[in-house]
Amino acid sequence: MLHGFGGMGKSSIALEYSFRYSDLYTAVLWVDVTSAASLPRSARAAAEEIIDSSAKQRHSYEDIALMLGLGGVLNSKGQISSESTVESRLTRAVKSWLATKGNDGWLLILDNYDDVDAVDIHLLLPTCDAGNVIITSRKSNLRSLGTAIEEIDEKAAMAALPKTVDREVLKG
Repeated sequence: MLHGFGGMGKSSIALEYSFRYSDLYTAVLWVDVTSAASLPRSARAAAEEIIDSSAKQRHSYEDIALMLGLGGVLNSKGQISSESTVESRLTRAVKSWLATKGNDGWLLILDNYDDVDAVDIHLLLPTCDAGNVIITSRKSNLRSLGTAIEEIDEKAAMAALPKTVDREVLKG
């Protein structure tokens, strides 16, 4: 977790990290958790990334819909229904994909988790020991969600993040 005052560069550090170390991951998903409305919008974008990635691996859209539990939501051309009623299904699909057995090489970035009373990140956060998660927040009292990187400068944060990932990669 990266936490500190607004404007100090938490999101920039997470973004730079994701660019520098993207080759260590099978997928990098960025989810804006600024508000209760931004989470499902970002989950939709994450679902689209997962669908595109699966299609590039030569899975049919029918198989992808079945794998993600998106029957009736994903059409035969890989397009997701534009109805707002599908947002919760998309969020569940991303969470399910993150927790899929053997799928442990992903990075999930939950950006701007500041309004902890309004946004339930547990709707998306998998309850498994797979993958890696970076949470950026102004809140310092979220230690129950994982290891916090204290208020440090960008250079020190970038040096600390790869060490965390290397330990995770070595465990796998």
